[in-house]
Amino acid sequence: MMLHVHLHAQIDTNLKEIQIIAVKSTVKNNSDKLVYNVATSITATGTDALNALSKVPGIKISDGSVGIAGKGNVRVMINDQIVQLSGIELTRYLKTIPAGQISRIELIKNPGANYDAEGNAGLINIVMKKSNQQGYQVNIQTSGKRWLHNPAKVYNTRGYQAGNIAGDISYNSNKLSARAGINFDRSHLLEGFRTNLSYPKQAWMQSDTGDYKYRNLSYEAGLDYKLSPKASIGLNYMGGKNTYEGFDHVYNTFTTPETNTLDSSIRTLATYYPISRINAINLHSVINFDTSGRKLLLNADYFNHYRTDVSNFDSKSYRPDGSPNPSGNTRFYDTNKQNINIYTFKADAILPTRFAQFAFGGKVSFIDNYSNAFYYNKNTQNELIYNPGLSNEFDYKENTQSLYASMNVDHNQWKYKIGLRTELTQTKGYSHILKQNTTNDYVKFFPSLSIGYQPSINHSLAFNFGRRINRPTFWNLNPYKSLYTAYSYGQGNPYLQPEYNSNFEVSHSYKNILSSSLFFNMTDNGFSNVILADAGTNIVYTTPLNFIKTYRYGISENLSIPLTSWLDNNNQVTLSYTHAKSKMSNIKDVKGFGLYLASNNNIYLNEQKTLAAAVNFWYQFPEVDHISRTDSYYKLDLGMKASAFKKKVDLALTFNDVFMSSAPAITTTVNNIKQTFTNFQLNRFALLSISYHFGNSTAKSGDKNTGNAEERRRL
Repeated sequence: MMLHVHLHAQIDTNLKEIQIIAVKSTVKNNSDKLVYNVATSITATGTDALNALSKVPGIKISDGSVGIAGKGNVRVMINDQIVQLSGIELTRYLKTIPAGQISRIELIKNPGANYDAEGNAGLINIVMKKSNQQGYQVNIQTSGKRWLHNPAKVYNTRGYQAGNIAGDISYNSNKLSARAGINFDRSHLLEGFRTNLSYPKQAWMQSDTGDYKYRNLSYEAGLDYKLSPKASIGLNYMGGKNTYEGFDHVYNTFTTPETNTLDSSIRTLATYYPISRINAINLHSVINFDTSGRKLLLNADYFNHYRTDVSNFDSKSYRPDGSPNPSGNTRFYDTNKQNINIYTFKADAILPTRFAQFAFGGKVSFIDNYSNAFYYNKNTQNELIYNPGLSNEFDYKENTQSLYASMNVDHNQWKYKIGLRTELTQTKGYSHILKQNTTNDYVKFFPSLSIGYQPSINHSLAFNFGRRINRPTFWNLNPYKSLYTAYSYGQGNPYLQPEYNSNFEVSHSYKNILSSSLFFNMTDNGFSNVILADAGTNIVYTTPLNFIKTYRYGISENLSIPLTSWLDNNNQVTLSYTHAKSKMSNIKDVKGFGLYLASNNNIYLNEQKTLAAAVNFWYQFPEVDHISRTDSYYKLDLGMKASAFKKKVDLALTFNDVFMSSAPAITTTVNNIKQTFTNFQLNRFALLSISYHFGNSTAKSGDKNTGNAEERRRL
């Protein structure tokens, strides 16, 4: 961490005044982790956890997956707990967390054995704020956002805006710490994408534009009590409810490539009303055995995610001249539900000795996931006729037991950290309608090793190795069909297996100014969603399959330039080469280079650093992603922030994705059929926020982590 400190002294026989102005650098890069301080991020002010995550150098977010430039996907944790959500559910959950309640975001490059083994290229840990002050503190924040879309490119783009109000209060005394927070969001959103498939004799295009009204109410509370100088106990609760009411306009065209004439088209209107509820409870305790650092950490967690949805689906077919084709009309009504319960118990012991610090522990988790989808055909009289061919009811249970041990040794200029984690997993899935039962039982070992060497005060070297696992999401394992149009749907795969990743990295750091690293990672049994198309029927469906072995090589440079006290600057360059080998005969191997550039800059405009501007930019050149290729995409964010009334009031104005250029186009070839998926450029917005802080306080500190983060990730 780089601190900019200015001492102003007026000397008149005696020293009368000393003013210390210290501001944390927004980005700090070490050999083991990159730390992004959200509190000093101007462009994250007034936003949510998802937006704050997108500001971290090197982190890329696309369709709910979170990855590191050149290295692959990672898992998201909150206070050391992997969030068991994925895809749209993950992004919606992160949107419920105000950025103002986040202390920092940690990118853990080589997690040790004490962490869950999830996350191919590492872990991202979102650390929530916890007051380090005695007395009480209150924070209130409100913001308004307006999306700045291009009306010529998307459907009905006017009036897309959002409002947010959030607040939290904390109280600390010698023995008691209490806190509570609430957050309310109301927004009008536009989402959309386009898919193009090039058949030998026909071109197929699908454009999907969604118009949604989003409502969210989330809340959290916590209590910690010091039972004695050696023992403490605490309870955390997080909950909330959100709705995503709206509709999709889906337009399909079928054309003859040689003449570029329209053969037919389909227009589909689908309405949705999903309601999602989340409840999470954590009970924790810390027992210190003596003053040497020997202690025991205990965590018990319960997490519930309950989601219902009601949809109407009306698809109409048209001839080339635009006249209706009644025989091509399709109408459905469906209801679906998902109810996930996760129970976890975790214990960690830390035993320092003269020779080394030892740590060992264990964790057990029990996951029970029930989901259903019941489809009904609608006739001309709007009567509902049950459709068992599309409906499904699915039960999935997963139990995991894990043990780990690690050893940390500091010897002169050398540091060693060795660990081994063992995970035993039993799964059982049952489809009630298909009468299909799938089970799995496996034991896997996950070693980790870190070696550090510091030949001088300015230089340090490190070697890291770790093996990790990426388990399928619950939706990916569910065999039910989710209709997109009359000619397209998605379907899970109950036989999908985990993928495994081995990571190697050698790094060098100079004065915490320049960090350089060479990396190699290999993914075995990799899985990815594959779009399969039938040229005869024009039916397109998406399903996940295990068929990839991926090799990634690269070099990364991170440079923070302490030129002046008024500039906080961080720059990153990552050059990588990816070779994805396919085990399927109809999907070819893909390989190629990728280059990622990023620069984050906070510019302080006065000596007190109460007025600042931000200019953040990244550019991703074409790259290989699984068995696909992406085009170039980039993003520019601008921001201004002012603090007043002894920094009790903050006012910020930010512009996100100024050039509407941050969404990639992804191209895949299956069965010699070229497929291109393009997200609409709908990420540009302007946001104005104001926050007010007050209270009475003196110093105190303490953080609490929970124990079931890995399980939350996969909802």
